[in-house]
Amino acid sequence: MEEEEKVKEEKKEQEVKLSTVYLGFFPTAVTEEKLEEARQKSLRHIFGSTGTLRYIRNPTKVGTFEGILQNRIKEHCRKGNKYFFNGEWEKAITCFTKALNLDPGKLELYEKKAEALLQLCDFQSAAMHLRKAYLMSSMKESIGARLAFIFHLQGQCLYEQKIFVDALESFMRASEVQPQTTLYRMRSVACLAALKRYNDCLQMVNEEVAREKTNPDLFVLRAWLYEYFGKATFTFFNLRDALALDPEHSEARAMLAKLRKEAQKSKDEAVNKAVKGNLQASLLKINRAIDYNPVEAKYFLFRGNILRRLKDFSAAIDDYLKAVDLCQEEEEGSEVRAEAQKQVLLTYNDFAVHCYARGCYEEAALLLNKAIKGEKNQKELYSNRGDCFLKLGELNFAMADYQQALELRPLDSRLQKRVARLHNEMGMQEFRERRYPQAEAYFSHAVENNPREMKYYLHRAKSRMFLQEMMGAKEDIITALLLNPSSQEVHALAQKLFPGEPILSMPNSKVGAVAKAVLDRRLAACPACEVLAQQESPEPRGTKPPSRNVYVENEDLETADENEEMEQVAEERRLYQKLTACQKKTHAVEHELKEAREKGASVGLRALRLDPYPHLPEKQRSGEPYQWRKFGQGIGHF
Repeated sequence: MEEEEKVKEEKKEQEVKLSTVYLGFFPTAVTEEKLEEARQKSLRHIFGSTGTLRYIRNPTKVGTFEGILQNRIKEHCRKGNKYFFNGEWEKAITCFTKALNLDPGKLELYEKKAEALLQLCDFQSAAMHLRKAYLMSSMKESIGARLAFIFHLQGQCLYEQKIFVDALESFMRASEVQPQTTLYRMRSVACLAALKRYNDCLQMVNEEVAREKTNPDLFVLRAWLYEYFGKATFTFFNLRDALALDPEHSEARAMLAKLRKEAQKSKDEAVNKAVKGNLQASLLKINRAIDYNPVEAKYFLFRGNILRRLKDFSAAIDDYLKAVDLCQEEEEGSEVRAEAQKQVLLTYNDFAVHCYARGCYEEAALLLNKAIKGEKNQKELYSNRGDCFLKLGELNFAMADYQQALELRPLDSRLQKRVARLHNEMGMQEFRERRYPQAEAYFSHAVENNPREMKYYLHRAKSRMFLQEMMGAKEDIITALLLNPSSQEVHALAQKLFPGEPILSMPNSKVGAVAKAVLDRRLAACPACEVLAQQESPEPRGTKPPSRNVYVENEDLETADENEEMEQVAEERRLYQKLTACQKKTHAVEHELKEAREKGASVGLRALRLDPYPHLPEKQRSGEPYQWRKFGQGIGHF
C-alpha cells in the first residue's frame, strides 16, 4: 500500500512539473482541474443537471472517440444551419467545412455548403461541391438541375463581362447536365455568335430546329445566319416558315419585306440590261432577284425568256415549268401561267430547230412531239416535225404532218411548197424504182400544190415519156419553158420531144397554147401562188422584212449542198453538149428530107408525112454509155 501511495505522489509531482512547463511555454494552456471542470460541464450540458441520462444502456461508448466525433459533427451542423439562416455565409461555410472534415460522407452538408458558396457568388466552389453531391446521390435530377443552374449563372456573369470563351464553357457544362433544357443551348449559341463562330452557331441552330419546329424565333435566327453567309434563298424560306408559325412576327415581316424589295430592284436592273442587249448581265441580275424572292413566278418567266434567247433551252424549260407550278399555288397568276405554258411550247420548238440545224433530227422530232402534245392548233409545229421526218426518211409521217398543217392553214404558201417538194421526193423514189405511173401521180400532186415550180413539170414529163404519153410530156415541157425559158435542162428535153423545132416557137404552137391555158387556169385556182410569187420575188430596197412568227420554220430544206449543185451543173453541161450534137444530126436529116420532098414533088409523088413523135437518131457508140441526168439526192433536191 505504501508503495502505491508513493507512486501516486510521484505522478502528481510529475504532473505539477509538466503543468509548470506548459504554462511556461504555452500561456493559454489549462490545468487538469480546469479540464475536469470543463468535462463535467459538458456532461451536464449533454445529460442535464440531474444526470439521469448519464447512465445509458451502453455506457461504455460515452466519452469514446466515436461518440465525441458524432457530437462534434452535430454541433458544427447546428451552428452552420444557425449561421446560414442568419445570412452569415462565411461562418456557415466554416462550420460546414469542419463537419465535412469530420465526416466527408455527409451528402446534405455538400448541398448546404454549395448554397452558402452560391450566395457568395463563388460559382466554381459551389459547382465543385454540388458535383460531389451529384456523384454521391441517387436522386440526381434535383441536384443536377441545381448544378446546371449554377453553371448557367456563372456563364451569364462571364457573358456580361464579355469573357465569351469561359461563358461558352459554362453554358456547355450546364447543357451537358441538363440536355433537355433549351435555354442553356441557346445561351451557347449566343456565345458562339459573340465569338463570330457562325458555322458552329448555324450547326447548333439546325439541331435546335430539328428538335423544336414550332418556335418561330429559331427560324428567324437561322434566317439571320443564312443572310450573313449570303444565302438569300434559305433566308427567305426560313422567314416564310417563321411567319407561317406566327404571322405577326415583327422581325420576320421586316426582314422578308427587305428581301422582296431587294429582289424587285434586281429585277428592274435585269430588265434594263436586257433592253440594252446585254443578256449575260441581265441573267446575273435576274438570278439575284430569284435568290432574294424564289417564289415569284414572274421572275422565273423573265429568266426563261433570257435563257431562251441565249439558247440554253433546257434551263429555260425548267424555269417556265417552275413558273407554272408557282402560279398553280396562287389564284391570281392565271395570266402568268398561260404565258409560261405558251413559252414552254415555243421553247420546245426553238430547241427542236436548234437540234435540226445540228443534224439531230430524232431529238428534234421528240421535242416537237412534246410541243404538239401541249398545243395542237399551231401549224408551224406540224410543218417543222414534217421537216424532221423528211430528213429521217419517214416520208409518210412527213406527209401526214404537212397535211395536218394544211388543214389548219389551207392557203399557206410555205406549206404548199413543202407538200409539193415532198410529193416530188416521193415521185423521185418511185421513178428510181421504175414505177412510172406512181411517180407520175406524185409529180402531178406536186404540180397541184405548187404550179409555179418548173422542175415538177420537167420530172413529170420524163415519167410520161416512159409511159408513152407524149402529148402530156410535150405539154409539161412547154409549161416548163413558160416558167423558166433559160433552163438548159428544159431545152435539152424539148429538143427530144420537138426535134428540129426552134425553142422560141414552141410556146406559140397549138400544144403551147393548150399548155399556157392550163397553166393560167392552175395559177388562178391556186390563190397562194400569188403570195408565193411575192415571197420569191426580190425584196425592194428600203423595205422592212416581215415580222417573224414566234414559231421558227426550218429553211434548211430549201437549200442544197454546194458540192452537189456544182456536180449537177457540170452534168447538165455535159448533157447539153451531147444534145447539141444530136440536134446537128437532126438538122442534117431534116435537110435531107426536105430535098427528098422537093424531088418527089417534081416527079409527081405524094409528099411524105412526118411522124408527129419522131425518135431521136441512135446515139453513136462511145466509151461512156448514155444515161439520163443523175441526181445525188433525187430530183429537185432542196
